[in-house]
Amino acid sequence: MNQNKLIYIGTGVAIAIVLFVAGILIGRFAIPRPVHNLHADGITTSNIYSKDEQLAIRNQFLKYVSAEEIEATLRNSTRQTHLAGTDDDRNEAESIADRWRRHGLDVTIYPYDVLLSYPDSAQPNLVSVFDSDNNLLTQSTGSELVYDEDDRSLPFHNIVRPFLAYTPNGTMQSSRLYYINYCTSEDFQFIETQIDKNELQGSIVICRYGKIFRGNKISIAEKYGAIGVILYGDPSDAAAVHSSYPYSIDLPEMGQQRGSVLLLSGDPLTMHYPAKDYTYRTSTNNNRWLPKIVAQQIGYKEARDIFSHMTGKSVISNWTGRLDQVNYVYGGLLLNDRQVNSRISCLQIRRIHNVIGIIPGHIEPDRYVLVGGHFDAWNFGALDDGSGIAINHELVRVFGSLMRPNWKPRRSLMFCAWAAEEYGIIGSIEFIEEFAKILGARVVSYLNMDVAVTGREVMLLDMSPLLYDFVIDISRQVKAPYMNETIYEQWIRINDGDKDVGKRFFTMGINAGSDYTGFSQIAGSSNLGMTYVNVSGIQSGGAYPLYHTQYETFRLVKNFVDPEFQAHQAVARVVGLAALTLTDVDLLPFNPIRYYEALLTLLEFTKSSAPESTNFTSLEYAIDQFKIVSNQFSHRVQTTLDKSDPLQLRIVNDQLMQLERAFQNPLGNSLEQSDLKHIVYAPSRTNRYNARGFPTITDAIEDRNVTLIQQQISIVTYFVQSAVSVLRPPQIIQTI
Repeated sequence: MNQNKLIYIGTGVAIAIVLFVAGILIGRFAIPRPVHNLHADGITTSNIYSKDEQLAIRNQFLKYVSAEEIEATLRNSTRQTHLAGTDDDRNEAESIADRWRRHGLDVTIYPYDVLLSYPDSAQPNLVSVFDSDNNLLTQSTGSELVYDEDDRSLPFHNIVRPFLAYTPNGTMQSSRLYYINYCTSEDFQFIETQIDKNELQGSIVICRYGKIFRGNKISIAEKYGAIGVILYGDPSDAAAVHSSYPYSIDLPEMGQQRGSVLLLSGDPLTMHYPAKDYTYRTSTNNNRWLPKIVAQQIGYKEARDIFSHMTGKSVISNWTGRLDQVNYVYGGLLLNDRQVNSRISCLQIRRIHNVIGIIPGHIEPDRYVLVGGHFDAWNFGALDDGSGIAINHELVRVFGSLMRPNWKPRRSLMFCAWAAEEYGIIGSIEFIEEFAKILGARVVSYLNMDVAVTGREVMLLDMSPLLYDFVIDISRQVKAPYMNETIYEQWIRINDGDKDVGKRFFTMGINAGSDYTGFSQIAGSSNLGMTYVNVSGIQSGGAYPLYHTQYETFRLVKNFVDPEFQAHQAVARVVGLAALTLTDVDLLPFNPIRYYEALLTLLEFTKSSAPESTNFTSLEYAIDQFKIVSNQFSHRVQTTLDKSDPLQLRIVNDQLMQLERAFQNPLGNSLEQSDLKHIVYAPSRTNRYNARGFPTITDAIEDRNVTLIQQQISIVTYFVQSAVSVLRPPQIIQTI
């Protein structure tokens, strides 16, 4: 080999070595990487990025979230309907899975065979009034109007007609019709002071939407002897005086809210167990979770016609709605022996499909932070839950982009697209029931996006008290839509300068109205849900007049709700930063002191409604001990915790995770609500939409059962004591 060849070879090798070393240096210093601290025993303790790298990742995330991407996703997804258990629904699940795989997620589809309910397309559900000779006088249309302003390219022919899911097959018919305001327990108690209560037996009642869950309206009416319920949205609750859709977001006269009336979260035939092929199914006959009486919704134009056939004395002022030319009366026999009747829908077992995508954690893969929303809708679902699923898609895109430069979460990050939420939180409940043992031990938090946007002026949140300070911190980092201020600054401005923003904008506890239900009531994790609303919607918790109508289209969002999709972008940034923090932070940002404050507030409220003779001493003492132990725990973490020791860190984080779980009663809160297990926050028997504090005690107070009140106080005391024991040093087994 001559000398020139040796020189060439030597030069080439030298260049290759230089390039190789340069590549290593570029990979080491140009791309943010986890810095693994190794303990003496060789265990990796954390994926600690430098502060500059953490800030860079955070800023990169905020920059990547795109309002334009969310808008494009929503525009496309609202081109078709999304009724659960249909071909459209199955195709949507497969499309979501394909989309998430393209962004690098490990995706699985989880099918379940569940009981769903559909109207008869050949015989729509109608409400009719006949005279004594059986001549038809008035009949509802069983449909909503399509307006010239609507996008006629949408498949309006494919929408489901207005119906109430799970109402029984059959017909309601009676010559007695009563108006019962909102059909709450208090309304029925009052009507019995105005009429002979026996007259309610075998009658039909008409009431307006609002105040409580529609399923509770029907169950309460059944309890008082009614054989059928007619629901309508009164203009006083859902429509402005001078304008309605298609010129505003208010309910038009033929608008009708669809919805489920199931008194259970999950499949009613396989309660507590997943609806798989091997699972035993109970009968629909005498199923306690299914309504026994017929119910149907109508438009308020049709309600006006119904009222014209009613008799009786005029109602009190706070029962009066705003129907034009209507004398609101309590009712009784219809004029001239007329009768009201209605025929209703059918039940079917159908297959639904959840979609779960995972970014595995590389330090604690067995700890899960979940982000999710449902993709089914009664029709086009632009707000419920098109807003949530569009944001979910955007977060998958953004986190997929973060993964490509070699970002990896400390804990596993799971994205969830839930099926059949509208029928009764069914898809998420079935998944949680199937994997209850795993999720009950491993879930850190679930972040829910359901009706994520109904306005653009202020953010409202439902949460575990443990997350209070964490949410405040996140809100300081995200710009409010259409304003030159952060979300936190926006809260203070709307709150007239008062920095105690939680009282007005935060709801402590999780209700049974969305997919966070199973995580709170079964898995036991500390969870969060949020929505952007207009200030006028604060009192209603973000409810909106066109809820569950066929008018939830892209046009509605673009023209009246969030024209530039900045509110959607803000929600995406809050949820995403929360997920990023919870997956990457070494010490979980949960504050037990906030739970003490919540317990104390609930105690004082509960005492105010209890009989004077009620003895709360044991519960008062347990809550005082919870305060002491919470302070001791926080002091111990701040002064003695060695974050470089993986076992110490794991012990403390496990205590924080187990604290919420300590408030779960494995037997359920009652026989009537055995699906609800959180002893501090759960819906009452009469309204599954709320998250009542100490629900078992307050239900007993409503029953005026002194013995039961004391029993429930003792049970709640036990669970508070259990929470106290969770926060003590691990070597101590002691409650109080």
